[in-house]
Amino acid sequence: MSTAAGDGTTNVEHRTVQGREARVYSVPDELYIEWRPGRPVYFGVKVGDRIKDADRDVESAHITEWEVVEITPEQVVGVDERTGERTVWERRELEQGLLLRRYATNLSGFATVVVHTVGNWGAYEAATEAGEPAREPCLGVVVFGNNGEKYGRRYRFIEPGETAEVELMDEDPSIERLSPELRAKLDETVAEALSEDGHTVR
Repeated sequence: MSTAAGDGTTNVEHRTVQGREARVYSVPDELYIEWRPGRPVYFGVKVGDRIKDADRDVESAHITEWEVVEITPEQVVGVDERTGERTVWERRELEQGLLLRRYATNLSGFATVVVHTVGNWGAYEAATEAGEPAREPCLGVVVFGNNGEKYGRRYRFIEPGETAEVELMDEDPSIERLSPELRAKLDETVAEALSEDGHTVR
Protein backbone atom coordinates (compact mmCIF):
# COMPACT_ATOMS: atom_id res chain seq x y z
CA MET A 1 0.00 0.00 0.00
CA SER A 2 1.32 3.48 -0.80
CA THR A 3 0.21 7.10 -1.05
CA ALA A 4 2.05 10.15 -2.35
CA ALA A 5 2.36 13.70 -1.07
CA GLY A 6 4.57 16.62 -1.99
CA ASP A 7 5.87 19.99 -0.87
CA GLY A 8 6.31 21.40 -4.37
CA THR A 9 9.94 20.32 -4.73
CA THR A 10 10.26 16.78 -3.34
CA ASN A 11 7.47 14.23 -3.38
CA VAL A 12 7.13 11.81 -0.50
CA GLU A 13 5.53 8.43 -1.06
CA HIS A 14 4.09 6.75 2.03
CA ARG A 15 4.31 2.96 1.91
CA THR A 16 3.50 0.24 4.40
CA VAL A 17 6.30 -2.30 4.79
CA GLN A 18 5.85 -5.17 7.26
CA GLY A 19 3.02 -3.21 8.86
CA ARG A 20 5.14 -0.10 9.44
CA GLU A 21 5.25 3.23 7.66
CA ALA A 22 8.03 4.03 5.21
CA ARG A 23 8.53 7.49 3.73
CA VAL A 24 10.23 7.30 0.35
CA TYR A 25 11.54 10.62 -0.99
CA SER A 26 11.56 11.06 -4.77
CA VAL A 27 14.96 12.68 -5.20
CA PRO A 28 15.76 11.90 -8.88
CA ASP A 29 19.44 11.00 -8.50
CA GLU A 30 19.41 9.66 -4.93
CA LEU A 31 17.59 7.08 -2.83
CA TYR A 32 16.39 8.41 0.52
CA ILE A 33 14.06 6.42 2.76
CA GLU A 34 12.84 6.94 6.32
CA TRP A 35 11.36 3.83 7.92
CA ARG A 36 9.36 3.64 11.15
CA PRO A 37 9.14 7.42 11.81
CA GLY A 38 8.48 6.85 15.53
CA ARG A 39 11.73 4.86 15.87
CA PRO A 40 13.39 5.97 12.65
CA VAL A 41 15.90 4.18 10.47
CA TYR A 42 17.33 5.96 7.43
CA PHE A 43 18.70 4.61 4.17
CA GLY A 44 20.37 6.78 1.55
CA VAL A 45 22.19 5.82 -1.64
CA LYS A 46 24.09 8.12 -4.01
CA VAL A 47 26.32 7.52 -7.02
CA GLY A 48 29.63 6.16 -5.72
CA ASP A 49 28.07 4.30 -2.79
CA ARG A 50 28.17 0.51 -2.56
CA ILE A 51 25.38 -2.06 -2.40
CA LYS A 52 25.81 -5.64 -1.21
CA ASP A 53 23.33 -8.51 -1.45
CA ALA A 54 23.18 -9.24 2.28
CA ASP A 55 22.39 -7.60 5.58
CA ARG A 56 25.01 -5.08 6.69
CA ASP A 57 26.30 -7.36 9.48
CA VAL A 58 26.96 -10.33 7.17
CA GLU A 59 30.47 -10.79 5.79
CA SER A 60 31.39 -13.52 3.29
CA ALA A 61 33.57 -13.99 0.23
CA HIS A 62 30.43 -15.12 -1.60
CA ILE A 63 28.61 -11.80 -1.11
CA THR A 64 28.41 -9.62 -4.19
CA GLU A 65 29.11 -5.90 -3.88
CA TRP A 66 28.34 -3.29 -6.50
CA GLU A 67 29.42 0.32 -6.90
CA VAL A 68 26.45 2.51 -7.80
CA VAL A 69 27.19 4.31 -11.06
CA GLU A 70 23.78 5.69 -12.03
CA ILE A 71 20.49 6.57 -10.33
CA THR A 72 17.42 7.68 -12.26
CA PRO A 73 13.78 8.12 -11.22
CA GLU A 74 13.11 4.57 -12.51
CA GLN A 75 16.24 2.51 -11.89
CA VAL A 76 19.61 2.10 -10.20
CA VAL A 77 22.70 0.76 -11.98
CA GLY A 78 25.57 -0.94 -10.17
CA VAL A 79 28.89 -2.41 -11.32
CA ASP A 80 30.13 -5.63 -9.69
CA GLU A 81 33.37 -4.75 -7.90
CA ARG A 82 34.94 -8.13 -8.79
CA THR A 83 33.74 -8.83 -12.32
CA GLY A 84 32.81 -5.40 -13.67
CA GLU A 85 29.39 -6.68 -14.76
CA ARG A 86 26.50 -4.24 -14.64
CA THR A 87 23.31 -4.91 -12.69
CA VAL A 88 20.15 -2.86 -13.11
CA TRP A 89 17.54 -2.70 -10.36
CA GLU A 90 14.12 -1.22 -10.55
CA ARG A 91 14.31 1.65 -8.11
CA ARG A 92 11.34 0.44 -6.06
CA GLU A 93 12.84 -3.07 -5.86
CA LEU A 94 16.07 -1.77 -4.36
CA GLU A 95 14.25 0.55 -1.95
CA GLN A 96 12.19 -2.39 -0.72
CA GLY A 97 15.27 -4.59 -0.50
CA LEU A 98 17.08 -2.09 1.73
CA LEU A 99 14.12 -1.92 4.11
CA LEU A 100 13.84 -5.71 4.30
CA ARG A 101 17.63 -6.14 4.76
CA ARG A 102 17.99 -8.07 1.52
CA TYR A 103 20.51 -5.41 0.52
CA ALA A 104 22.78 -3.13 2.52
CA THR A 105 24.64 0.06 1.72
CA ASN A 106 27.86 1.47 3.11
CA LEU A 107 28.01 4.43 5.47
CA SER A 108 28.83 7.54 3.44
CA GLY A 109 26.91 10.27 5.27
CA PHE A 110 24.58 11.12 8.11
CA ALA A 111 20.86 11.69 7.68
CA THR A 112 19.89 13.55 10.85
CA VAL A 113 20.83 14.22 14.47
CA VAL A 114 18.65 14.04 17.59
CA VAL A 115 19.81 15.90 20.72
CA HIS A 116 18.22 15.55 24.15
CA THR A 117 19.18 16.80 27.60
CA VAL A 118 19.58 14.20 30.35
CA GLY A 119 18.82 15.73 33.75
CA ASN A 120 19.27 19.40 34.73
CA TRP A 121 21.46 21.45 37.02
CA GLY A 122 18.60 22.40 39.35
CA ALA A 123 17.74 18.80 40.17
CA TYR A 124 21.43 17.90 40.48
CA GLU A 125 22.14 20.74 42.92
CA ALA A 126 19.04 19.95 44.99
CA ALA A 127 20.04 16.30 45.27
CA THR A 128 23.62 17.21 46.16
CA GLU A 129 22.50 19.60 48.90
CA ALA A 130 20.26 16.87 50.32
CA GLY A 131 23.17 14.44 50.36
CA GLU A 132 21.55 12.21 47.77
CA PRO A 133 23.50 10.51 44.98
CA ALA A 134 23.16 12.37 41.69
CA ARG A 135 24.74 12.54 38.26
CA GLU A 136 25.57 15.77 36.53
CA PRO A 137 23.30 16.57 33.59
CA CYS A 138 24.59 15.94 30.09
CA LEU A 139 23.54 15.93 26.45
CA GLY A 140 22.60 12.71 24.66
CA VAL A 141 23.19 12.74 20.91
CA VAL A 142 22.00 10.15 18.39
CA VAL A 143 23.32 10.42 14.83
CA PHE A 144 21.49 8.47 12.12
CA GLY A 145 23.66 7.15 9.29
CA ASN A 146 22.50 6.60 5.71
CA ASN A 147 23.17 2.86 6.21
CA GLY A 148 20.39 2.20 8.72
CA GLU A 149 22.76 2.45 11.71
CA LYS A 150 22.63 4.80 14.73
CA TYR A 151 25.67 6.31 16.46
CA GLY A 152 25.40 7.56 20.04
CA ARG A 153 27.42 10.07 22.04
CA ARG A 154 27.18 11.90 25.36
CA TYR A 155 28.55 15.37 26.03
CA ARG A 156 29.21 16.88 29.48
CA PHE A 157 28.67 20.52 30.32
CA ILE A 158 32.07 22.11 31.03
CA GLU A 159 31.01 24.75 33.56
CA PRO A 160 28.82 23.76 36.54
CA GLY A 161 25.41 25.36 36.27
CA GLU A 162 25.98 26.32 32.62
CA THR A 163 24.93 24.61 29.38
CA ALA A 164 26.67 26.69 26.69
CA GLU A 165 29.98 24.82 26.37
CA VAL A 166 30.24 21.04 26.14
CA GLU A 167 32.90 18.39 25.61
CA LEU A 168 32.75 14.76 24.57
CA MET A 169 32.04 12.42 27.46
CA ASP A 170 31.75 9.00 25.78
CA GLU A 171 30.56 7.41 22.57
CA ASP A 172 29.47 4.11 21.05
CA PRO A 173 32.32 1.73 20.17
CA SER A 174 31.04 1.74 16.58
CA ILE A 175 32.15 5.37 16.24
CA GLU A 176 35.70 4.44 17.19
CA ARG A 177 35.76 2.01 14.27
CA LEU A 178 34.87 4.68 11.69
CA SER A 179 37.46 5.86 9.20
CA PRO A 180 39.11 9.23 9.99
CA GLU A 181 37.14 10.80 7.13
CA LEU A 182 33.76 9.56 8.39
CA ARG A 183 34.59 10.41 11.99
CA ALA A 184 35.45 13.97 10.93
CA LYS A 185 32.16 14.16 9.05
CA LEU A 186 30.28 12.92 12.12
CA ASP A 187 32.09 15.46 14.34
CA GLU A 188 31.10 18.27 11.99
CA THR A 189 27.49 17.08 11.76
CA VAL A 190 27.15 16.90 15.55
CA ALA A 191 28.85 20.26 16.12
CA GLU A 192 26.43 21.94 13.71
CA ALA A 193 23.40 20.35 15.39
CA LEU A 194 24.60 21.34 18.87
CA SER A 195 25.35 24.87 17.69
CA GLU A 196 21.78 25.22 16.46
CA ASP A 197 20.66 24.31 20.00
CA GLY A 198 22.98 26.89 21.58
CA HIS A 199 25.89 24.63 22.54
CA THR A 200 29.56 24.95 21.56
CA VAL A 201 31.81 21.87 21.43
CA ARG A 202 35.25 22.39 22.99
